[in-house]
Parts: sequence; C-alpha cells; structure tokens
Amino acid sequence: MEPFLRKLLIPGSLSFILIITGVLFIFIRKKKWGKYLIFGGILVYYVFSITPVSDFIIGRLENEFEVLDVSEIDKAETIVVLSGGSKSDVLRSSEVLRISTLKNHSPTLIISGTESIADRSSLSAVESFFINRGIPAENIYVEDESKNTRENASRVTEKIGEEPFFLVTSAYHMKRAVTEFEKNGANPIPAPTDFRQRRTEYRFGDYLPSSENLRKSDLALHEHFGILYYSVFD
Repeated sequence: MEPFLRKLLIPGSLSFILIITGVLFIFIRKKKWGKYLIFGGILVYYVFSITPVSDFIIGRLENEFEVLDVSEIDKAETIVVLSGGSKSDVLRSSEVLRISTLKNHSPTLIISGTESIADRSSLSAVESFFINRGIPAENIYVEDESKNTRENASRVTEKIGEEPFFLVTSAYHMKRAVTEFEKNGANPIPAPTDFRQRRTEYRFGDYLPSSENLRKSDLALHEHFGILYYSVFD
C-alpha cells in the first residue's frame, strides 16, 4: 500500500490525476471545481518541472554526501551496490570500478536488488558487466530476494555483519540507504554516484517545464516520502 500511495503523491502522477478529475467534473457539470482542479494540475506540473525547484528538492538529499575521497579507499574491502536499473546501474557500476581501480585489486562485491523479474534481469546484467571487466565471479555475491531498501539493508547486513563496506547507490537515495543499514548495525561508507542537481546559475530556459526535471522531482519526493514512512513505521 505504501509504495502505491507514494506513486500517487509524486508530482507526475498527482498533476495527471488532478487534470483528469477536473475534466470529469466539467463533464458532470461541476465546472467551477473542474476548472480549479485542472488549474491545480497544471500548476503542480509546472512548479515541479522547472530546474530551480527540482534541483532544490533533490539537492536536499544529495548535499549530505560527497564523492568518495581517495583517502578513504583503504577503509574497507567490500563494496555493496544497490541496483537501480538502467541508467542508474551504469553510473553505480562506474563508481564500483573506480573504487576497484584505486584499490588496485578485486574487492568482494555484493549486488543487492529486488525480487521482481525485471530487476533480476538487471542484476544479471550488472554481474556480467563486472565479470567482463575483470572482477572474478567468486568475488561477486548477488542478493535478489529483497523487496525494498529496508530488506536490502537487512539481508546484506546478515552476510557481512559489522564489517565496514563501501555503499554505492545514487546520491539522492543514499540518505535512506545509510539510515537503514545503520539501523541494522552495519557500518556503511557512503560512495554516492549519479548526482542530479545541476549546481549552476539559472537562466530563462531553466524556468520552462521539462520532463527531465519532473522526473527528478518525482525521484526526490519518492525518497522524501520513503524516509518519512520509514521514520514513522520503524
């Protein structure tokens, strides 16, 4: 139920629901409320699809963590990467390879995803990616039974205990991931990647709506709702 509610509340879904509901109200001759709903839907879409707003929302999550510093490379021998699917997996895999190169040997690698068929396919692709780039298959463990971040943290911690490890995931997802691992008694060292905040001065074009910014706002609010939910239902 919780993931379903989050999907309804993110701007991309909410703006669509408001507009469609507004159109239905007009059809049933409640034109005043219908116009309000349509205007509200358009306003939600606009606000959350401009760069300054989407940057602000996702930046609240990403600014808590910086790129892993070279001085920290010797702090752990295990890397845990949370599979994110498609583009995110490419960026997360690149960070794993960067850490491996800096360590100058093949570390133990744990790939943790979810149990859906799509994600299992993604996990297999990530595993093959690392094997093809020189990480021995025996150094790789794939955890594909989790349903969410909380279960990722629980199942991985069962395997590695209190051993320090590099946690690789998208910067916007790192806060929730670190919190869940620490709740389980684990000792993650954040290695964020896939930063999405622009961090630039804004021009006129940044105040025009774009689907990329709306997607960024959706991701950020999905994380904020997830953090709130996990804090309430601990």
